[in-house]
Amino acid sequence: MTVKAVLFDLDDTLYGDFDTCDRLGLLAAGQYAEQAIGISAQKAAEAMHNGRLQLREMRRDEPESHDRTLFAKLGLEALGINPIPHAEAMHHAYWDAVLNAMEIREGVSDLLTRLKNAGIPVGICTNMTADIQMRKLCRLGLADICGNLISSEEAGRDKPFPEIFQLAAQRLGVPAEQILMVGDSLNHDVRGAVAAGMQALWLNLKNAFAPTADMPMFVAADFPSAAAQIIRLCHL
Repeated sequence: MTVKAVLFDLDDTLYGDFDTCDRLGLLAAGQYAEQAIGISAQKAAEAMHNGRLQLREMRRDEPESHDRTLFAKLGLEALGINPIPHAEAMHHAYWDAVLNAMEIREGVSDLLTRLKNAGIPVGICTNMTADIQMRKLCRLGLADICGNLISSEEAGRDKPFPEIFQLAAQRLGVPAEQILMVGDSLNHDVRGAVAAGMQALWLNLKNAFAPTADMPMFVAADFPSAAAQIIRLCHL
């Protein structure tokens, strides 16, 4: 079936890699705490990470929070430190480091520009808070190309839950079956999109086993290969 619109995941799909960026972000938050509070950077970084795990456990039946201020708050409290003067500053230190470490993938700007010029609606369908994802798109130089951002924050559910894909289809104004979802996560991006009635392309960057018999999908080993398939599917 012809693809009339394309959705892209952001983290680890349009830039890479988030695990490295996350480690650098936690290190930067820890370094802030070391200077401002006097505890070791490693201890503060671990506390912030543990705050995330604590929050996930506290809200097990609710959508996952991506708020680094809350992670820092809970982590500092666990250390017996008043978080109020410091949690937001750790949040900013974390995200500044992440944004500085991002590297856009080869071919991303060219593909998204080509889709836009061809009149193919393009959206970013992503788990995370909207403000941070907008900052990332601006830093990557994609803000004027990708006019549609659909975040889990506004959908009320992370991928792979159907709510975010349903909202994305509404925003793009295209039936789900004519939308291609492109992402690096087999579960979040591919399974979620297929379950919502969309087509999906798995960016299999780690050469993992591809269960092609499990569900219909396209597979690419890198972004240039994905771009070539997208161009073909959109008949460009």
